[in-house]
Amino acid sequence: MSKRLNDVVVHVDESLGEAELAGIEQGIRAQQGVVSVGHRPGQAHLLMVVYDAAVTPAAGLLHHFRQRGLHAELIGL
Repeated sequence: MSKRLNDVVVHVDESLGEAELAGIEQGIRAQQGVVSVGHRPGQAHLLMVVYDAAVTPAAGLLHHFRQRGLHAELIGL
């Protein structure tokens, strides 16, 4: 099986606390094809996601945010 690893920055419009970010990251990390997800302290509105594009489409990443009622855009596609 060939992996097509991509990375993308997700910009979240809402202000999020560390606890909420941790829950979001855990949910994204559980998605099939996601290799890693994280953010830098002080930049809670930006999350970096590395994923296998052959398994998970970029739109699938955004779906997780929308399910939580958040507004987000992909940066760097």
